[in-house]
Amino acid sequence: MAFWLHTASALSALALGALILRSTKGSCRHRALGRLWVTLMLTSAVSSFWLGGGVFPVLGHFGPIHLLSVWVLVSLAAAVTAARQGRVQAHRRWTLGAYLGLVGAFIWAMAPGRWMASVLGLWG
Repeated sequence: MAFWLHTASALSALALGALILRSTKGSCRHRALGRLWVTLMLTSAVSSFWLGGGVFPVLGHFGPIHLLSVWVLVSLAAAVTAARQGRVQAHRRWTLGAYLGLVGAFIWAMAPGRWMASVLGLWG
């Protein structure tokens, strides 16, 4: 269950984030899509903690890829706080940081030998 929740929310956040980054900022649409994106990102980051660290477990089942989940949680909190305070540039930087964390996690998860890549049938 955690795998599919994580996968669906992460892939949805990846696509929606790209759309938001290319759209007009500050509109009602931007805010509504942003709220959905934050929800998807939170779901993806939190659900990742139930998944194993794969070939690099460091502490129990946690691996270095889980540090990206922590980064995403911190970035989202800072981005939402900045937006509520009207600090647009800080909001933009933190949001981009969260999105790049997701992109990094996606690339890492799809690498050869990674469990998620094998479940999705990549790399033979």
